[in-house]
Amino acid sequence: MCYLIEVNMKKLLLLLGAVLSAMGMQAADLKAAFSAEEAAVAYYEMGWDSEEEMQAWDYSSTASGKYTWYLSNTVTYSGQQPFSSIDPKSKYSLCVNYSNSSTQNEVAASPVIAVRPHSVVEFYACFSSAFLVYNPWKFFVIDEDAEKVALEFNAFEWSQENGFEGPAWQKFSFDLSELAGKNVSLAFQYLGPDGEDLVVDGLRVYQLDDDADAVITVNEGASVHFVDRSEGAPDAWTWQFEGGAPATSSERNPVVAYDKAGDYRVSLTVTQGGASDVAVRNAYVHVVPQATTALIGLPAEGYQSPWCASFVPLNTPVQFTDLSSGKPTSWLWHFDGGTPEESAEQNPVVVYKEEGLYGLTLDVENAVGTSHDFMVKAIQAGGTQYVWNIAPEETGSLDEVAMGWYGYYGGTNWLGMKQFAEKFDKPAVPVVIDKVQAYFNRTSTVTPDAPITVSICSVGSDGLPADVLVSATVLAKDLAYDAHEVVPTDFAFDTPVTLEDAFFVVIGGFPNNTDADTHEADDISLLCIRRAAGEKCTAYHLLEEEDPVTYEPTGEYKWYLNADDPVSFAITPQLCYLSPEVDRLATVKATTDHLPLVRYNVSGQQVGDSHRGIQLQRMGNGKVRKVVVK
Repeated sequence: MCYLIEVNMKKLLLLLGAVLSAMGMQAADLKAAFSAEEAAVAYYEMGWDSEEEMQAWDYSSTASGKYTWYLSNTVTYSGQQPFSSIDPKSKYSLCVNYSNSSTQNEVAASPVIAVRPHSVVEFYACFSSAFLVYNPWKFFVIDEDAEKVALEFNAFEWSQENGFEGPAWQKFSFDLSELAGKNVSLAFQYLGPDGEDLVVDGLRVYQLDDDADAVITVNEGASVHFVDRSEGAPDAWTWQFEGGAPATSSERNPVVAYDKAGDYRVSLTVTQGGASDVAVRNAYVHVVPQATTALIGLPAEGYQSPWCASFVPLNTPVQFTDLSSGKPTSWLWHFDGGTPEESAEQNPVVVYKEEGLYGLTLDVENAVGTSHDFMVKAIQAGGTQYVWNIAPEETGSLDEVAMGWYGYYGGTNWLGMKQFAEKFDKPAVPVVIDKVQAYFNRTSTVTPDAPITVSICSVGSDGLPADVLVSATVLAKDLAYDAHEVVPTDFAFDTPVTLEDAFFVVIGGFPNNTDADTHEADDISLLCIRRAAGEKCTAYHLLEEEDPVTYEPTGEYKWYLNADDPVSFAITPQLCYLSPEVDRLATVKATTDHLPLVRYNVSGQQVGDSHRGIQLQRMGNGKVRKVVVK
């Protein structure tokens, strides 16, 4: 018995030794490590923080023989903070001012830089866009080996594309991966006179990197994509993110947002069985303040319109929303004709008591600086106006929706779509509709007497068009079209209709015939806005059903929302908001025919003839002309 106990004890000790040895091997093999997709190491930096540092670049001369680039610890634009609000170590910035006295064509060029793989160039610029139409500043990357100059940035074009007005600090970055292994120089070109002051700072060329000394630099509100690089096949991860949201995570590759400027520690503990290891990076995430950019959000209680940004009722609270980026900390709104006239709330509620066309402004501020947004005569309070479901910034993209051989969505088609409908939300107060205008892109017809009918329909319990409330008909030969102007076709109702709920405008009767002699065919299509999948859709179609076995038409029709290919039609019912003092049975008369010629940009702001960009020009007779001013 004693012998057996001794043998068993030896086996147990051997077994425990093997287990401990295996655990020790696992512990030795397990190693925690991590990085992030945003990790980068700068290998060239220019902050223009001294005269000596400035002289590392070359600067061109003006006609007078002296360059006007200079260093300053302030910004020429009122309300904007110096670059030290973004980088506390900054002392000065590189500046150049516009001049009305002479022509400027000045260049600030870097020394030659050897580009490493996976490189990016980044810089900050503070500027305004008001007069860049005359002389934009530009940024170039010059391939010194091939003697090629590449324009990377045109300030005017970027401002137009992004709706930037400024002044504000903006961060720009450009990929240099295709220039890896080559020698390049970087250059800013400033043209004058009559441009805009320019301030640049924080230029650096960096390489995406996983080295131990790599630091991630992101703006406030940005997210960091962490990547587990651990060895030893861990089966569990415990992350801790100082200053991040979430503050902890058990995912292998978490995504973390950082909302406040500062330097933050990240740690990762990995485990495998009974073994564990920890990796820590102090001050790994460097979060810098982001300049705020003001953006006005229009009230949901109003309707969008071709002629104003928002059409709202009188004596009815409507709420404006702050859509500004860059985490503003204070707001100042001014509402022409509104009550209150001013508000410091982020999302104020306003009441308009008198009929009119009003403008508004929004000024926002944070630690970096201020930003201003405005809309001129953008809010129509009360009265009569045409409305649609198309945003001001979308009007430059109006076009037909062609379906190849099958015709048009919103027009002649071979797919059994008998009618089309545009849905409108419930009005904030009751409205009267006495006509609808529809905009066509094609009106060719071999069936001139075909009746095209527009109806106002109620919304059924299923959310689809239901009862016809009122209708009007125009013959196909009378549809309005002009090759040079965007003109509407009027569908006037004999009796106006009063509505208190959501409604549909339904249009149908598009012919689809071919002339046997000329081989010409009906070719009619509405103008539309076509959006990406998942975006706003207000268009419906009445489709003929098919037998699921034979695929033959059944003669039955069913309404469908065009959710797979979101569209809004250029269909505009004319609405008049009602108040208790208004007789709801009174006939509403159009009040827009007498208006003088005005022009609006795609943001709904009234502009002059010299304003560059895409404009909608409204004529006194109600016609609309799309104008491109270069």
